[in-house]
Amino acid sequence: MSWAIVADSSCNLRSIEASDHSTEYSTVPLVIHVGGVDYVDDENLDVHELNRIIAEEPEASSSSCPSAGVWAEQFRKFDNVIAITISANLSGSYEAASMARNIVLDEYAREHEGVISGKNIHLVDSRAAGGKLEVLVTELSRYLNDNDPTFEQAVAFIDNIEEKSQVLFSLSSYENLTKNGRMPRLAGTLASRLNIRVLGTASHEGTIKIVGPARGEKKMAKKIIASMEGDGFSGGLVFIDHVENEPAALQLKQTILERWPESEIHILPCGALCSYYAENQGLIIGYTWA
Repeated sequence: MSWAIVADSSCNLRSIEASDHSTEYSTVPLVIHVGGVDYVDDENLDVHELNRIIAEEPEASSSSCPSAGVWAEQFRKFDNVIAITISANLSGSYEAASMARNIVLDEYAREHEGVISGKNIHLVDSRAAGGKLEVLVTELSRYLNDNDPTFEQAVAFIDNIEEKSQVLFSLSSYENLTKNGRMPRLAGTLASRLNIRVLGTASHEGTIKIVGPARGEKKMAKKIIASMEGDGFSGGLVFIDHVENEPAALQLKQTILERWPESEIHILPCGALCSYYAENQGLIIGYTWA
């Protein structure tokens, strides 16, 4: 039985560790619309150049989710599929993946005289973006590599990890979030005027919730540590995504290791979708306490 992990491009992990297990990993791209031009968020996109274009574009820009057809193309290829999406309350990606699941299972049933037992598709609403999806993909990949689970066991595993993972957003610019209704306009305006970083997290519903402000990277790092500890983190897998801010990501990594030396921390540049919303110098931190 073939396995596939499919994520949308709000996950900045573009490949997973090679293994002997027959698990394929792929991402389906979201699209950024700027100045009448569509930019597909895949490995061929120059994210640095896109960030420059967005910063210079006077008109409002936007993003759109992958179509059901794009999801369906991936779902058709494998027997067992687990798909992980950006929060359903931030994008229509989960809804499109759900439509694709129904399409593909209906096709399979018609081709196999009503029997669908050989085709399994499970959707995971990450209720987040960025680092949390990377945690989910990595944990699931390792689980499949180290075990020989049934589909139901794999579903139970990833759903448990999703419940025991979180994401934090350390941002210094909020224009795109407020313009697109992802962040309260008043909070974004005040933070911009005061020139402070704001720490956000994901609510249980998968919306962005403000934790609080901080002046400077060191104070923000302390606030991040306190939030992680409050969630129950005591050392484990962490992904730090950054928008052209690797020094801050490295500094935060060191701070986390000083508090929890056994942590496994990975640093990744943001792709287009996460760069669009986290904006210049933004950090997205995903972690699990499972």
